[in-house]
Amino acid sequence: MADGAVLASESDVKRYPKADIEEFAKSDKKIFCKAKCAECGDPATKRFKDMMSVMIVGMLDTFWCRDCGRVLCQSHRYQHTCEILDRQKERNKNITHEQLAAQIAEAEARKQALEDEQRGETRRVAEAEEEQRLIRKDRRQILAKKAKVVEDFLQGITRDTEGAAARRGMAVRNELLEMYPKAKRIALTLYNEYLHPTTKDLADEDWQDVKEIYQRATELTGMFVSVEGEALDMRNPWDPPAATPEQAADAEGAGFGRGLL
Repeated sequence: MADGAVLASESDVKRYPKADIEEFAKSDKKIFCKAKCAECGDPATKRFKDMMSVMIVGMLDTFWCRDCGRVLCQSHRYQHTCEILDRQKERNKNITHEQLAAQIAEAEARKQALEDEQRGETRRVAEAEEEQRLIRKDRRQILAKKAKVVEDFLQGITRDTEGAAARRGMAVRNELLEMYPKAKRIALTLYNEYLHPTTKDLADEDWQDVKEIYQRATELTGMFVSVEGEALDMRNPWDPPAATPEQAADAEGAGFGRGLL
C-alpha cells in the first residue's frame, strides 16, 4: 500500500517542457516563486523573487531538469528521480567503452553549449539594462536642464522691480515671488536625481509642477524663455504626440454628451 501511494505521488509530479517553464517564470512570477521541489516538497524557486524574469529564464538549469521537466530545489537539482537518466543508465550497462566515451564527449559539448548560451543571455540582459539606464539618464538630464531654465527665468523676473514689473502690480509680483522658491527647489531635486538617481522612474510629479509653474509665469508676465532662438518647449521627445485640433474638439464634444438631445 505504501508503495502504491509513492507511485501515485510520482504520477502527480508536474513536468514542464522548456517553453512552458519559461512562460511560467515570465508571466506569473509571484506564483512561480512559490513552486515546490518535485523531489522533497521544499521551496524550489523562492530565491528568485527579487530577480528579473529574463534573468531567471537564463538560469533554467539551476532549478529545472531538462531531461524530466521537474522543478527542483538546489539540494535535489542533480540528485532526484529522473526517468530519462534512469533509462540512460540502464542502456549504459550494455555499451562499449568507446560508445560511452562518445556519449560523455557529446554531453560535455551540450553542457558547454548551454553554458555559452547562458553567458550570452546574461550579457544580453546586462546590455539591455545598461541601455535603459542610459536612456533614463538622458531623460533626467533634459528635465534638469529645463527646470534650471525655468528657475533662472523666474529669478530674473522677480529681481526686476521697475518698468514692466511695476506695471504688473504687487499681486502679480507676490505670486511670482511665491513660485520662485518652489521652482528653485524642484530644479535642485531634478539635478540631484540626474546625478544620483534614487529610483528607476522619472520624477514625473516634480516635472508636472515645473510645467505648471512655467505656464503660470508666462500667463502673468506675457514673457517666455528663448532657447537658441526658439521658445522653450516643455514637451519632451518621449512624450506621446499632442492631440490634433480635431481630436481635441472630438474629446470636448464627447465630454458634453455630443449627439444627445
